[in-house]
Amino acid sequence: MALDPITLEVLNNRLRETVTAMEYLLFHSGYSTILRESFDGSAAICDPQGHLVVTSGFPFHLLPYAYSVRAILERHPLERMQDGDSYLEADPYIGGVFHLPDQVIATPVFVEGEILGLCLSLTHKADVGGMVPGSSAAAAREIWQEGLLLPPVRYWTKDGVVDDIEAIVTRNSRSAEALAGDLRAQVGCTTVGAQRLRALCAEYGTDTIKEAFVELRGLAEQRVRRGLAEWPDGEAEAESWVDHDGVDLDTPLRLHVKVSKRGEELVIDYSGMHDQVKGPLNLRPQASEMGGLMAVLTYLDPGISMNGGFWRPIQFINPEGKITNARWPAPVNNYFGLTALVYGTVQKALARFNPQRAVGSAGLGVGAISIGHHQTRAGKQGIQYEIQPSSLGGTPEHDGTSPVLTMAHVTPNTPVEILETEYPVLVRCHQWVRDTAGAGRYRGGPGWRKEYQALSEAVFTLRMGHQFKYPGWGVLGGQAPPTARAFANRGTERERALGPLETMELRPGDTVTIEIPGGGGYGNPLRREPERVLQDVLNRLVSIESARRDYGVVIDTQRLVVDEAATAQLRASRQQEGRPEA
Repeated sequence: MALDPITLEVLNNRLRETVTAMEYLLFHSGYSTILRESFDGSAAICDPQGHLVVTSGFPFHLLPYAYSVRAILERHPLERMQDGDSYLEADPYIGGVFHLPDQVIATPVFVEGEILGLCLSLTHKADVGGMVPGSSAAAAREIWQEGLLLPPVRYWTKDGVVDDIEAIVTRNSRSAEALAGDLRAQVGCTTVGAQRLRALCAEYGTDTIKEAFVELRGLAEQRVRRGLAEWPDGEAEAESWVDHDGVDLDTPLRLHVKVSKRGEELVIDYSGMHDQVKGPLNLRPQASEMGGLMAVLTYLDPGISMNGGFWRPIQFINPEGKITNARWPAPVNNYFGLTALVYGTVQKALARFNPQRAVGSAGLGVGAISIGHHQTRAGKQGIQYEIQPSSLGGTPEHDGTSPVLTMAHVTPNTPVEILETEYPVLVRCHQWVRDTAGAGRYRGGPGWRKEYQALSEAVFTLRMGHQFKYPGWGVLGGQAPPTARAFANRGTERERALGPLETMELRPGDTVTIEIPGGGGYGNPLRREPERVLQDVLNRLVSIESARRDYGVVIDTQRLVVDEAATAQLRASRQQEGRPEA
């Protein structure tokens, strides 16, 4: 029985409210800073077959949930599940997590003795063992060196935690208390989600909720097909480059994407991708294909729900053995920077089909850091794990937002006050850097610099996207931003440039400086209003030299105003040189 549109929309919002509440509880009951401050987690609801109905939090967790539920159901069939159970999974090859620090909890929802669906949560853990604190080792050459592999296991029952499972998991972590706290937060939020789903069934009827699960997926599929049908048929290709894999330092990696569009369907072909590599840059399909799906969404209606119906019209050709579909037991811990670049490369190809929604690349080089402290401010061993967001590219309507994590579009900066309160570290600066945004009619968001100083001995691991040589790009005449950089002990006699994957010992007083570039520009910079360029100069985002060189805007250095006559003359001469209009 099909639901009327009003009832369906009401239930859609009630279900979204449920997963949003789950997410809120997750972030506010988690122990680690990566969860409670950086919000590296999400929540979801799926049906008994593992089809995603609604999610909240990091949007690129969609495929990980689908793959993880499939793995859980294969090992623990529905008929063996009991009310009060919760299941734990963390294996990029058996299940769906991106890398081992990600762990999924799934709690079946029983209504009158029947499983209505599963409530889920996924969070990144600060440490799950492996070669280095934070688990994401630059030197990893196989998956076992990256931490604890967890096939789907029963973690919780109606009587509480399964002590033996928790003992194994926590014994393999350098941050056992935080890991256990985060896992229990996941169980708690999914249990609350199950309670709310049962309440919805009591209010609307179980059959109505089941029908809503089906129709919401169908509606997402219809909206994707409708959007694709408006694009011209054809093919487009795009490529980008990665510095190296952290092992073969002189071998750049080519990422090539081919997109084919016919009618209401899209095929994204990764056959031209570089082969899988020795270093920890490899991706599993749940990462590489999620990057492609997120790119497609940016060129469609952003109001389309991210659920199991969203990807039905989109097919992938993703051969095993490529860097986008690595074979067991390849390391995969540094997945995010490469996934972000796959996302941007697919976006670049899609501009051929819908140029009105083209955007400059987000700032490349994104990733994370981990600092293993032998003793935190609380006197315990602990892991300082931070996501390093970038800024977005310029769009047809506005400058790039900053700082925002590409794909997720959240701002997971851990406050400096939290870092310095909990860990023996001093953040010497955290600031925008001038001339790091790609110039354009709408410029990219600016890049930033962050410098840490160790106050005690520690182990530092840098895992950034490998764009220290190859920058992002602008679109429709917009300019590219610069590349990422990192340094140890900058400005001293011990200064050393760091690569994108590094692990090093820190002594008291040592510093690490990270510079993340901004986003690419959109459109011809000569068409940016001079007053907006002036404001960027006054805000120290654009230098006076860049204003003249990139935007054709002459600033009176004495009065700090636009020299309108000189600007008009300079721009006229630039236009005669054939600068592109956009």
